[in-house]
Amino acid sequence: MGKYAWLGILGIVCGQNGLDSLELLRAFRREVRRLCRYEGRGTGEKGGRQAAAYIEKRLRRFGLRPQRQGFPVSVVHFSRVRLWAKVKGRWHRWPIGKAFLPAPDSPPLIGEWRVDTLPQPDQIWLVPADLKSDVAFQKALQAKVVGLLLRQPKLTAVRAPQLGALPVIWIKDTLPVPTHLRVHLESYEGADSSWNVFGYLPGQRTDSAWVIGAHYDHLGRMGEAVFWGANDNASGVAFILQLAAYLQRHRPYWSVWVVAFGAEELGLMGARRWVAHPPYPLERLRGMLNFDLLGFGAEGVGVVGAADQPEFWRKAEAARQRIGWSPSLLLRPNAPNSDHYPFRQAGIPALFFYLRGGPGYYHDIYDRPSTLNPVGVYPLFRWIVTLLSQP
Repeated sequence: MGKYAWLGILGIVCGQNGLDSLELLRAFRREVRRLCRYEGRGTGEKGGRQAAAYIEKRLRRFGLRPQRQGFPVSVVHFSRVRLWAKVKGRWHRWPIGKAFLPAPDSPPLIGEWRVDTLPQPDQIWLVPADLKSDVAFQKALQAKVVGLLLRQPKLTAVRAPQLGALPVIWIKDTLPVPTHLRVHLESYEGADSSWNVFGYLPGQRTDSAWVIGAHYDHLGRMGEAVFWGANDNASGVAFILQLAAYLQRHRPYWSVWVVAFGAEELGLMGARRWVAHPPYPLERLRGMLNFDLLGFGAEGVGVVGAADQPEFWRKAEAARQRIGWSPSLLLRPNAPNSDHYPFRQAGIPALFFYLRGGPGYYHDIYDRPSTLNPVGVYPLFRWIVTLLSQP
């Protein structure tokens, strides 16, 4: 079967339900590409502000009256990051994101230093792989080292709200150990703002409502490297935007809040803000459905919160059975790994859906639109529409 032939079959089988698979997948991919234009949508960066404005524009286009909910954040930015390594007497410039990354809270470091396997003053310490990080930091501070060098099997970037005490550089463990490093690391801690962008869709009944949400922020830029965040989480935002467009044309039974959360990567800050200052009474919410990492699906669907909410899960499961989709399901208990979690803490039933499979690009420079293969998006879309439409 050709690469996209299955989409045509789905369109024939499911077109009777008013959902065109080819049209949905094209719109989904288009939204992902557009969201990735904003250079990783970093909190406190130009790309993050542009992404919020774009989502607001799209919700307005779909007939909603979008609102913004701003809140302050603190985040570490990296304006310039370069690294040269001396190996066997020769200098090599190592590319950021492929060969190395600074730890997210690394303070500035500019200069050239010798690399030592023992903690020594005014040198960079190559930390042994079997040494716990808290022990290494104590030893490093006592020895007055310049910074730490850690070998990692995978370079996974994250964001941090504050600068730490020591510069830390992660390098790929497949690279040779350098004898010297020349570092140019410019970082600073900024007081910034982020926003939740959301809209309301009245249902056939307006006395109760669902929340469907996804975070739009990712890691943004780090020096010359851009962390595009196609799967995490342009895919989730593209999904809820298409849900908003569909539900505007096909009025759901219950009302729906469509929410794009900011600053998820800094500790679920947007979702926490929405729950703490809701535009709608929390006691009237039927539940929250969160979407993150929807770029694949060949290995089935993961649902966080399904294993410890049996009654709520049965409602979702009944909707899946109604559409006749039988993917491999990984049902997990609640965990603080995405924007559903603050809702659960507030006593609101919530599920976090993600699609499994793919090459494993996560929080790295390889998570681009071209790497996605969203085979699970269309059936998941039908599942969620059915859930939102049933009494």
